[in-house]
Amino acid sequence: MADTTSKRVLILGGGFAGLEAAETLEKIFAEKDDVEITLVSKDNYLVFTSMLAEVVSSSIEAKHVVIPLRECLKRATFKELEVQSLDLKKKVVGCYHFHTCETFDLEYDYLILAMGSITGYHNITGAEEYSFPLKNLADAMVLRSHIIDMFERADLEQDPDVRKRLLTFAVVGGGYTGIEVAAELNDFVSFSKRYYKHVKADEVKVIVVDPGDRIMHEMSEGLAEYGLKLLKKRGMEFRLQTRVAGVTADSVEIQDGDKIETHTAIWAAGTAPQPVIAALPIADKHGRIEVNEYMEVADYPGVWALGDCALIPDPHSGKPYPPTAQHAIREGARVGHNVAAAIREKDDEKRPFVFQTQGMLAPLGHKSAVADIKGIKFSGFFAWLMWRAIYLGKLPGWDRKIRVSIDWFLDMFLPKDIIQLKFLMKGRQSPPKDDAS
Repeated sequence: MADTTSKRVLILGGGFAGLEAAETLEKIFAEKDDVEITLVSKDNYLVFTSMLAEVVSSSIEAKHVVIPLRECLKRATFKELEVQSLDLKKKVVGCYHFHTCETFDLEYDYLILAMGSITGYHNITGAEEYSFPLKNLADAMVLRSHIIDMFERADLEQDPDVRKRLLTFAVVGGGYTGIEVAAELNDFVSFSKRYYKHVKADEVKVIVVDPGDRIMHEMSEGLAEYGLKLLKKRGMEFRLQTRVAGVTADSVEIQDGDKIETHTAIWAAGTAPQPVIAALPIADKHGRIEVNEYMEVADYPGVWALGDCALIPDPHSGKPYPPTAQHAIREGARVGHNVAAAIREKDDEKRPFVFQTQGMLAPLGHKSAVADIKGIKFSGFFAWLMWRAIYLGKLPGWDRKIRVSIDWFLDMFLPKDIIQLKFLMKGRQSPPKDDAS
């Protein structure tokens, strides 16, 4: 029978923020049996999202960019469940298991909301149905198989117009994520076309569409301009100040009436809040939760929010901290300490979250990148080496670091894998065969 005097800490979300909070609490209460720590996530792994684009391009083996959550947790309990409802007054979280549909009610004394975000389609017609997101491991694998399928079909196609449509790849969103995906995709398709005798080089095109006046708004204007010129030189096309009106099975429609004929629209145009978070009365109009400097939720003692689902005030700028991995990791550690202070009933041990962004790095494919580290800006091969070194260092687990290092080393000398895994395309229809073919 469970000890009713135990303090129950429930963490929702197995991303960078949630896992860091769990590991911090494990260390603090390593010798305590009266604190129960439970981590809930719909997946039993943490995905290192910064490397998903390299899974698409076959530079890294898919399993090497995910880390089993159970392997990371030494003392905490892990439950693979999806959150269905939150009752902050009764302190109950309603969950269910995806495959069995069995429901569970989890009670808590202290709650940490770190559920992250989902792909945001911004009510664009057809975007969710016909575009490819890149948010998790399954997305990367499905997209990779689809791209190879386009080459296989193009090699059989006699009509040059249809073949060109099959070999046009549109990336919607020119931010950090969109450019990273587009650059890796451009390298992959440029390499792959050599194996298809009936595919002509000028038929393969990667197009980036963005409503802004420049790419990578997270970077300085100079570095963004460098990246734009470099990627254009490699054959990529950019349509800036261009808004998408809709997505169909064979096109990306532009608001001015134009359209890009393609069977591959990759959606990298932002995120949206988790529906269960957005439905809370404490969420703002954008579906995020405002918290104080300790990441506490107002009017609900014992509840903290962090990561993508929270608005955490930056005392220096007055704006919320950006939802990046480097912030999420530090937020998780700080919340862990603040929750421990609440459990011990020692408010004087609470500390506000204060963090200054260390820098930004954006890989541009083909052994190049741009970097802004504490105001020092540089680009090219050295920036690419720094990107790899920093992100390899951030990758949890020595086994994953070794596996990814080997993948990168082999990728320099061995050809990319163009095996199409058709079973990954179940549940998603390939584009219908054109009438003209």
